[in-house]
Amino acid sequence: MDDTLMLIAATTLVAWATTSLAEGARSAVVGLTEFLQRRFRGEAAVQDLAQATGGAPPPETALRLAALLEQEALRDPAFDAEFRARFAQVRAVVATQSGNVTNTVSGEIGGSVVQARDVHGGISFGSDDGRQ
Repeated sequence: MDDTLMLIAATTLVAWATTSLAEGARSAVVGLTEFLQRRFRGEAAVQDLAQATGGAPPPETALRLAALLEQEALRDPAFDAEFRARFAQVRAVVATQSGNVTNTVSGEIGGSVVQARDVHGGISFGSDDGRQ
């Protein structure tokens, strides 16, 4: 597997599907699963994922799903971009629902960015004389 994110995403989706999540997180995961079901009608790995709420799917489900996601992402760049964006959004919802803080930065960044949870004191970039 060349695309590590697809393996992480598939493994995480299987874990989320079999975990008791807060309602907001649960509906985000279901939404992503439904997106995959529409895209991959009849694929066993996606069907196993969709049915996982009743119990753990077969152990190889995550690997089969990761291979399917990676293959489709290589074939269709639009799917790749959409899946990655949807997965990032769902991951943020799940993290927020579980009490974690999630920072997301996307698009082109033209300056400095700070991602932090709790900051006590100041944050500065560059030198005191205005040079960066």
